[in-house]
Amino acid sequence: MIFQWSDILKRYGLFIVLIILVVASAIMSPLFLTPRNLVNLLTQASFIGILATGMSVVILTGGIDLSIGSIVGFSSIFFATLLHGKFFTFMPEEIFVYRGTNDLIPLFSTPFNLLAVLIVGAFIGVISGTLSYKLKIHSFIITLGMMIFIRGLGRSYTNGQPLFGVPPYVNWLAYGKILNVPTPVFLWTITTVIMIVVLKFTRFGRGIYAVGGDEHAARLSGIQPAWYRIMPFFISGFCAALVGILISGRMAAGDPKVGSGWELDAIGAVVIGGTSLMGGRGSLIGTVIGVFIMGIVVNVMNLTGIEAYPQQMVKGIIIVGAVALQNLLGRFGRKTA
Repeated sequence: MIFQWSDILKRYGLFIVLIILVVASAIMSPLFLTPRNLVNLLTQASFIGILATGMSVVILTGGIDLSIGSIVGFSSIFFATLLHGKFFTFMPEEIFVYRGTNDLIPLFSTPFNLLAVLIVGAFIGVISGTLSYKLKIHSFIITLGMMIFIRGLGRSYTNGQPLFGVPPYVNWLAYGKILNVPTPVFLWTITTVIMIVVLKFTRFGRGIYAVGGDEHAARLSGIQPAWYRIMPFFISGFCAALVGILISGRMAAGDPKVGSGWELDAIGAVVIGGTSLMGGRGSLIGTVIGVFIMGIVVNVMNLTGIEAYPQQMVKGIIIVGAVALQNLLGRFGRKTA
């Protein structure tokens, strides 16, 4: 067998980059490998990780969802209003009076409050997917419009102000532990494992890859594209709503402004993980590694005192570099085949 460096790089390049990054980070900051920092790193990464899980499914079909950051913000403030016993209100002078968690009278019971937020987030995703498919307009345009609309709706909901005060169980969702694992990390793990199983071992997963690879060929083989064009946005909206709930617990408040720009971080993680923006090629394992790469870069920059604006510059360079490296390896692989 001929030893092919190109095959090794294509198969294990992301793992190699991740290992190099971990070693470099440990050298740059002695605090990096401390248990406290690693737990913080995992917890911070879990929010983008959940979003990236939903985004991966959308991108595998050749679509994109720019609305998830706005759905996070809207879900956060919608959840808070339900916890304060409201449903629809545009009266900030009334809802911003907060006397303590013991005075909260939620509109529904705990399971229904959670379910209502998740359903609304998923429904927003379904609207985006349906409009894109029915109107034959690329999801970039549809979700761009939805991003602006939902962000405006969330800010109109409470006049752009946060709504403070959540019950203790909501704080637990952000700071508690399940099986000694931080709750956000546990939920990210469960979400990712479920979607890996779905994509690898179910008809739906095979349909996602088929439609993303070649919709015409998929249609000829008996696959109806509508289901596989719309359902990924349902999953993406659901994941965004879940993050909105978790971030409400982390901030002990609902805030319509939270999540701004997170859709770009999720897209960046998916792209770094090797998923093709053209659809039909990629894996959630790669997305997880992409999330870790971006999370480690941000974490080590924080530890070394680099300010926020240069961090944005570095993340932009990493995303462009990852795409360029994938294209380079792809061309190199074809030449040596």
